[in-house]
Amino acid sequence: MTRNHLPITPHPGPSIYEFHIPARDGHPICVRAYRQSHQTDLLPLPIYLHGGGFVTSGLETNDASCRALAVQIPLLVLNVEYRLAPENLFPTGLEDCFDVAASNAPRLTRKLIDYFAGIYGAPPDDKRLSLLLVPSHANLARRAVSYVYGWDPHRDEALLFEQLLREQGISTQCYLYPGLPHGFWTTWPDLEVSKGWQRDLIEGHTEDQ
Repeated sequence: MTRNHLPITPHPGPSIYEFHIPARDGHPICVRAYRQSHQTDLLPLPIYLHGGGFVTSGLETNDASCRALAVQIPLLVLNVEYRLAPENLFPTGLEDCFDVAASNAPRLTRKLIDYFAGIYGAPPDDKRLSLLLVPSHANLARRAVSYVYGWDPHRDEALLFEQLLREQGISTQCYLYPGLPHGFWTTWPDLEVSKGWQRDLIEGHTEDQ
């Protein structure tokens, strides 16, 4: 139950490494990650927040438990070194935990969408900004293919657009990727799901050929 932060002791089987995530005030939160060395696909992501009442303990307190999880189960475990009191009073430690969790959120956020829209400068009601705004969706295309990502802020727009086209008798095909963020295939191109996305991209565009 100490605050020790020792060098990582190698462990046969799991890959263990550390990286930093910026807190809302810019403080670098150290996160220790554990995963099976041979795992290259998407993994469940438990975030381990050690005990100690936000006053004591640290990465070493539950290091053995995180290693055991990574050895026995195909997971990517994150062990968070959030800040402690009395040096950092409430709500600093709690906010550090939230900030680490939020960094696993979609790469494209509402804040980023608003930022791009502000720079682009298009009026939000201009029909050229979104095909959802046009008065009729008939005869927009002969066929349409959609690629929809479950953790994408544009997910519902894409699903609605596909539905509107289908209701107008337009042939549609929709590929769904649950739990994945906007642009995942560019960020993690070596994952099997990213390679599958590329195969789906080619299939969706060659079906009529």
